[in-house]
Amino acid sequence: MKVKKSLFIGEFSRQVGIPTQTIRYYERLGLLNPPQRTESQYRVYSVEDQERLRFIQKAKRFGLSLDEIKKLLDIRAEGVPPCASFKAMVKQHLDELDYRIQEMMAFRQALVRRYEQIDALLPNSATVTDEPPFNGKICGLIEWEDGDTT
Repeated sequence: MKVKKSLFIGEFSRQVGIPTQTIRYYERLGLLNPPQRTESQYRVYSVEDQERLRFIQKAKRFGLSLDEIKKLLDIRAEGVPPCASFKAMVKQHLDELDYRIQEMMAFRQALVRRYEQIDALLPNSATVTDEPPFNGKICGLIEWEDGDTT
């Protein structure tokens, strides 16, 4: 298949699989350079624009934010390969992800303990009672705290 050297935004959008609104947004953010324009002011995109957009798509798959991607592009524009910065960004994302996983695991353990307490107090889900600890304003099981005797 022969690739055209320049494309209007609609065809460009179809080829890269990104909505035209997103392409315009990336232009406003400076992720894409302002495209060339025809005499009638239609945007015209090049093969280099396609490569840059594909780079952005791939960088997003690493969990990078648009700001981080912009930093990498800016570093590259200065003539420096941004690979060391990219490595640091990925490491930071891994550290943050590990921390969030630990938080979620601790939350899960707390929720399991709480569920076991609820299940002991209300073994039959169809049971409705006004006895402690069920006499809360809305749902006593939510309002009840460990150690409550009423």
